[in-house]
Amino acid sequence: MNSLCKAVIVASTLSVASAASAVAGPVEDRKELMKSVVKSVKIAVPMAKGEVPFDATAAAAAMQTISGVPDKFVMLFPAGSDKHEKTEASPKIWTNMKDFMAKADDLKAAIEKTKTAAGEGEGAFKTAVFGSLVKTCKACHDAYRIKKN
Repeated sequence: MNSLCKAVIVASTLSVASAASAVAGPVEDRKELMKSVVKSVKIAVPMAKGEVPFDATAAAAAMQTISGVPDKFVMLFPAGSDKHEKTEASPKIWTNMKDFMAKADDLKAAIEKTKTAAGEGEGAFKTAVFGSLVKTCKACHDAYRIKKN
C-alpha cells in the first residue's frame, strides 16, 4: 500500500473515532467526570485513613482535580438525559434541580475546605475528607443516584 493510501486510512480512522467521542452525550460525559473524581478520591481516602503516607501536594492536587467538577457536572443534565439506558441519575434531579444545584454548591465548599486542609497537615485533611467531603458526596448520591446491581 502506498503512503498516500495509508495516510487516508489513518485520517479516516481518526475522524471516525473523533466523531464518535464528540457525540458521546451528557450521560457519557457525566460518567467521565465522575471517573476523575473517583481517581482523586482513591488518592485522598487512603491518605486520610493512614493507609499510605500523607502527601500534602498530592492531596491538594487531588482536591484541585475535583474542584472543577461541580460546575461542569451540573450542566450535563439536559432534559431527556434521564431516559438514557445507562444513566444512574435519578429522575428526582429534574424535578428538584434547585436542590441538586445546592448539593453541587455544597460539594464546591467541601472541596475548598479539604484543599485548604491539605496544607494544614494530615489531621486536618483527614477531618475534612471524612467530615465534609465524603458526607457531601454521599448526600448527593443518596438523593440523586440510582443504585445499580
